[in-house]
Amino acid sequence: MKHRFSFSTAIASALYIGFIPGMPGTYASVVTTLAFWLVCGLSNGCIPSVHLSSVCLITVVGVLTASKVSRDTGIEDPSLIVIDEVAGQLLTFLFLPVTAVNLILGTVAFRLFDIWKPFPVRNMESLKGGTGIMADDLMAGIYANLLLQILNLSFTSL
Repeated sequence: MKHRFSFSTAIASALYIGFIPGMPGTYASVVTTLAFWLVCGLSNGCIPSVHLSSVCLITVVGVLTASKVSRDTGIEDPSLIVIDEVAGQLLTFLFLPVTAVNLILGTVAFRLFDIWKPFPVRNMESLKGGTGIMADDLMAGIYANLLLQILNLSFTSL
């Protein structure tokens, strides 16, 4: 797909990860998990308010840049937009300990919910522009987070 490179494209594609052929959403989720581990895992956890603020900031920037790229390409939800996966993946890890098990299960669970799109995840896509692009992944992130919260309460060794 031909697309003019711009600041919005760089951000919406998560610094061009969205242009990698194959599974750009999965690549963005894995890179986000690795970055999260580097920032939070190596420093003994994240400050919850900073983590939540980061998700909110990425969401707002994502809505704006995804809307612009969608308009520029004429495609409702182009596959090069992966900032939605970044926000959803980060939301998956909110208020959880940074452990290898949580990172792996969280990445897999988020991708499964994002691909499967159980109710109301699929309905979020009907929202217009960047809001719809971002909303379904945020809902998938909430589902993945709730699953991990339950697992962490049930199995203290996670």
